[in-house]
Amino acid sequence: MRRNPFAPFIALALLALLVACQSTTTYPVGIQPDAETQQVFLKKIIWYVGHMPKKATYETRFDTAFDAFYADQVDKHRIDLLHMDTATGNTYLLVSRIAPSLHVKRVATGIQLRLSGDSLAHYHEVFRTWKMPEPELAEKGNMLFEKMVRGENLKPYYPQHSGKEEYIEFPDENTQYDTTLRRWVTGRMMPK
Repeated sequence: MRRNPFAPFIALALLALLVACQSTTTYPVGIQPDAETQQVFLKKIIWYVGHMPKKATYETRFDTAFDAFYADQVDKHRIDLLHMDTATGNTYLLVSRIAPSLHVKRVATGIQLRLSGDSLAHYHEVFRTWKMPEPELAEKGNMLFEKMVRGENLKPYYPQHSGKEEYIEFPDENTQYDTTLRRWVTGRMMPK
């Protein structure tokens, strides 16, 4: 039996096609951290990414009276993706939690932060998604996370640009994240 002289080239072309197809569905930028790493990061950011206690204000949210509430908030959040950029010192997180809904849905927040020792030197909630079923959030959240880490433009995924397809709920034309206040601000609250 005679061997096809083009077999190595065909195999190489098929391998290249397989790699190209995989690269559109996998997101190599982030990893899912282990439970211990998740706890370390969540305990540093929960006052910002978690809900605030009903009796707290932005000024009193760090009071020890709310420690039990925030400990419960840590348990309600998870870090789906983590990426550490050693060149810039930035850490990127995709943090999600279950959202109120008739069916199980989650909402995710894309975060860029920088640590200085044990404290947060910089904290920025880059985007917050709409609530979505887990498989949809995994696909869209991973894609948005990769774009955030790579510094790509997320505006096409803002609500005013994405049409009927839901990706990012915030920021939008009325709501932005204020990195100085470390909270979402709207309308006349926005810094000029």
